[in-house]
Amino acid sequence: MPSFTFNHHAMTEPTTTAAAAGTAAGYKLALLSLPIIASLIAFWLGIRFVPLRPGYAWNDLLNRVLGCLASSFIFGTIALVLLMQHKPGVFAAGAALAQLATFPPEAGFFVITGCVFVLCSIPGPWLVAAVFLWLERRKGRDIGEIAADIRADLGLPRIPANAATPTAPAAAVDTTIGKL
Repeated sequence: MPSFTFNHHAMTEPTTTAAAAGTAAGYKLALLSLPIIASLIAFWLGIRFVPLRPGYAWNDLLNRVLGCLASSFIFGTIALVLLMQHKPGVFAAGAALAQLATFPPEAGFFVITGCVFVLCSIPGPWLVAAVFLWLERRKGRDIGEIAADIRADLGLPRIPANAATPTAPAAAVDTTIGKL
């Protein structure tokens, strides 16, 4: 039986323009897909754990999307400020990833910002649902009763409806003006 032997040599392939372009394309894909993947996961979690109401699916979906937008801009802005103050290295890493993808470093900032806004949008639908549920339970009440409920929910003391408001003492009239 004939036997064959091969000489194996470990050689590294020189970096070509095509290999560099492929590497840059991989980094671009990673950079641009982060916010998209995060938003899809957030949307899936919202629909998966709290299904749309039958008969009101479009209204419910619109309320959730608007809740996500409001939550992302309110909480996302706060989270970005805190992230910039306490973990500025995250933005440096985003800039480095953008440069590896042959994008300007500012693109890394926007990717990090997009991911933070997406993550901060997750509690939006639950907050909107909580507000609407709170309002639904108080249907038929007047504004005074709702204000009393808010004060009670916040733990503030209840003000009786018939309590007289303190009035300022009457201003003393100066009769000396004009008697010169």
